[in-house]
Amino acid sequence: MKIKDWPVDDRPREKFVKHGAYPLSDAELIAIVISKGIRHKTALDIAKELLSQIGGIHKLGNMKVKDIERMKILGLGRTKIITLLAALNLGRRSLSIRGEDEILFKTPGDVYKYYHPFITGLKHEIFKVAAVDGKNRYINDTTVSKGILDASLVHPREVFKFALEENASSIFLIHNHPSGILKPSDDDLRVTERLCRAGEIMGIKIVDHIIIADCDYYSFSQHNLI
Repeated sequence: MKIKDWPVDDRPREKFVKHGAYPLSDAELIAIVISKGIRHKTALDIAKELLSQIGGIHKLGNMKVKDIERMKILGLGRTKIITLLAALNLGRRSLSIRGEDEILFKTPGDVYKYYHPFITGLKHEIFKVAAVDGKNRYINDTTVSKGILDASLVHPREVFKFALEENASSIFLIHNHPSGILKPSDDDLRVTERLCRAGEIMGIKIVDHIIIADCDYYSFSQHNLI
């Protein structure tokens, strides 16, 4: 039976209009995005099969088009996959404060709120540097390293070259722990110490180093490590 033949109160789109997104399941929301099913298979059936194969919505946002194509789910072609991933990433961006005219990093929590939507859920570590002016207003950021953080891979030259190019007064260091463990590793500590020493020489202060996990963060400054 096609979704349009279901009782009105059971149809995902009509439920969304009447009640908003909250009461809908992940599968129902995905069904709305992919819009149409195929013969003998509704959009909701396709959505449920996708979630079953990947193990839940939390794993979907960081998948690539080819990852989903390899699952060979009937009714889920490239166009629908692109539409779905675009919608997920648009939602992720909406949770960030990037749309504000002026972004201030007054506290470690401000940094966490800014980067959490973009970093959380990644399967690999990334190390970012954020440049700020004298009032801790965001200027720009860059990704210095991807993969397991190794002190030998994060060179002060790259970090402070970026800071100088952006005319930064100070910088923040940000990276994620996909494991969910917030405690800094030995390499985290070595990287931070090395960059802080270089910052003193360059006259560019490192305000904080923020480690981000799915639901929380660790601030080096709050733990007196900077």
